[in-house]
Amino acid sequence: MSKKSDHGQFFWKNWASGILPELEDHSEKKLDLLRDYLVLYLEIVTKRSSGKSEQFVTLIDGFAGGGIYDGNKLGSPITILKAVEEAEAKINIGREKILHITPICYFIEKDANAFACLDATLRTHGYGDRIGKTIHLHRERFEKVAPVIIADINTRHKRHGNRTIFFLDQCGWSEISAATIRDLSQQLHQRPEFIVNFAISWFTDFISEKTMESKIKSLHDLGLADFVDLPAMMKRVFDFGGSWQHAVELHIGEAFHRATGIPHYSPFYIEPQANHRGYWLLHLAGSARARSAMAQIHWSKANRSKHYGHLGYDMLSYKPNLDQTQFIDGLSFGEDLQSRCESALTAEFPKLIKDDHKDGITFKDFLDQTSNKTMATAPMVQKVIWQICQGKDFEVCCPSGISKKSENLADDDIIKPRRQFFLDGFNNSLSKKSQK
Repeated sequence: MSKKSDHGQFFWKNWASGILPELEDHSEKKLDLLRDYLVLYLEIVTKRSSGKSEQFVTLIDGFAGGGIYDGNKLGSPITILKAVEEAEAKINIGREKILHITPICYFIEKDANAFACLDATLRTHGYGDRIGKTIHLHRERFEKVAPVIIADINTRHKRHGNRTIFFLDQCGWSEISAATIRDLSQQLHQRPEFIVNFAISWFTDFISEKTMESKIKSLHDLGLADFVDLPAMMKRVFDFGGSWQHAVELHIGEAFHRATGIPHYSPFYIEPQANHRGYWLLHLAGSARARSAMAQIHWSKANRSKHYGHLGYDMLSYKPNLDQTQFIDGLSFGEDLQSRCESALTAEFPKLIKDDHKDGITFKDFLDQTSNKTMATAPMVQKVIWQICQGKDFEVCCPSGISKKSENLADDDIIKPRRQFFLDGFNNSLSKKSQK
């Protein structure tokens, strides 16, 4: 958990006297999201593991902080550990063979006082016997200790079977670059996920800097200089009267996606109720299912997560014919918006399928190809596809070619236009020619 608030640096020097920093509202909501995502992630991971007795997962908190805040509010390390416990309890409900989830945790904190507080907090909450075994504490900068952690993970998982999540809640904005994330991903065989936070205050400063040179330097520091069209980005900010959130989602989010080479990402915001401090939360994952899980958590945090774009397909593209407030004021995730998002996709997906997949596409491939372009989760996409295929123009079939009777789509089910759909179009074309 970041030690630096927008009010200045807190060095944890008085933690032993019980003087602890306040956990601000937006930080608390961010930890809620982290907990819920880890629980859902582990439920998904263990869904097909009925014969297993143990599931390992590696969790790295690159900026752990002191672990506890004023009012006995817990920081990210214990939030992570308790999320695993919650997931294990849920997974084992009604299960004949109990599955034990073993988290291998790396908690990194460079500040000596925060590190001491973290160590004491873990012991106070009953995790002391795990330290040095399944909980590894490092008092060092994240980037310096990362190679040691990578080597340890690869030693434990020689067949590249590691499930790893990096939680990188940096103090500012420049401690984690796209190059660092790319290298970590490649060294772990493109398997890990990354949850990276950027303080909104930095983007405000970045956009308002007077010189283009300072912006270029910032992009170099992030490893994004070759992936951001800075003039186009600044034009979008200017066109929106200084509102920058859409430009960040579109340009910075896409740049991280391309610079890291990680296939799937979600670029949404966590915003507070009472002030302008918040976070841009960037999630990078190797699978569309993981991206869907993160989107599902955003939907579950109704009105606390926001997207600055539109709610249909290709959600980050600028469409001048649409209501501009969704690009400037954003869209709050919630039940009403979910229904509207599904309606928009129901109207837009038929053209996409007809134009790009006339010979059919598996449900998995469709999810892979569309996941970065919508606010939707995989269950939402499945619902939309099933609705589309109840009409006369499209169908969904089992791999054998038999029409699907259930709306529960498997990865290898095939979505395609019905043959009659093309015959009708061909006949209409002939009819128009004959009338000329």
